[in-house]
Amino acid sequence: MAQLPDIDFTLEYPYTRTTGPIIGPFLTGLRDGRILGTRVGDRVICPPLEYDPADGSTVGPENLVEVGPAGTVEGWTWVAEPTSKHPFDRPFAFAQIRLDGADTTMLHAVDAGSIDNMSTGMRVVVRFNDERVGSVTDVYFVPGEDAPDAPSVDADAEPVGIMEHLIGVRIREPLQPFRKRFLEGLLQKKIIGQRSPADGKVHVPSRGYDAINRVPMTEDDDVEVSGRGTVTSYTEITPIQYHGQTETEPYIRCSVLLDGADTTIGGVDIRDIPIEEFKVGMRLQIVWRDDISFDDEDNRAYGLNESVYERWERTGEPDVDPDLVKEHNF
Repeated sequence: MAQLPDIDFTLEYPYTRTTGPIIGPFLTGLRDGRILGTRVGDRVICPPLEYDPADGSTVGPENLVEVGPAGTVEGWTWVAEPTSKHPFDRPFAFAQIRLDGADTTMLHAVDAGSIDNMSTGMRVVVRFNDERVGSVTDVYFVPGEDAPDAPSVDADAEPVGIMEHLIGVRIREPLQPFRKRFLEGLLQKKIIGQRSPADGKVHVPSRGYDAINRVPMTEDDDVEVSGRGTVTSYTEITPIQYHGQTETEPYIRCSVLLDGADTTIGGVDIRDIPIEEFKVGMRLQIVWRDDISFDDEDNRAYGLNESVYERWERTGEPDVDPDLVKEHNF
């Protein structure tokens, strides 16, 4: 049997915003080899703000001043295992750095080489990446005082007016035992539910507990149910067309009450039965894939997806009276 790995996926989406009169020049400065702060009263704030944090009054671009390029570490933490979102693929430090000429600290990355090279009060100096786009990741810091050579600047480069980022989070968790047994059953073309020890109802797929009676269910409560069942509800989906859309034709998404179960499985997609012939009470059976695999399973799924089945087809049995399954409408 194939090994089922732990859940490991990244939820990510693009984020775009305009930069405004203060952050725009700040990012442009990073691209062009300068670090800017804003003079607010008798303080210089870096990274710069568009307002005075004391009273909320507006701070204009005329208040921008250059700071650094060196500074003092006032606090730090070591990142021993960087992720794909970090600026380095090797261990490094995040540090609160008070740049020379600034009165506040800037959080940024220090490529120190070793945790032994980091300390509060140490001096660090900026380094500019060879390729810069106008982002806070255009720069990083290293231990020392020596200022870098001024990087070359494209004389025709426009000021930075737009920020584009990929916002994401990596989610990792082990498959729960009840979920792992359910997926292992699917690999053997079996559908495993769990019978509640409280009222005898069979839950498919189970979440490891009976939510109505508030009792846990264990491996001893596992039961196999049929691959046949009755349609309890459905909707016709007409895909909205957009760039990258893979769905082009309308299809049905339904819920099915499997024989031997007391809860429905949802998210069953029907593509081979004409929409005008589909109805609540229709009897269906699963047609398994020969090459069942999982690439997007988690601990919260409530149905079966198309990595498991090729299609669902009519059994040829008479329809069930819809009134007999109305309590299972989803």
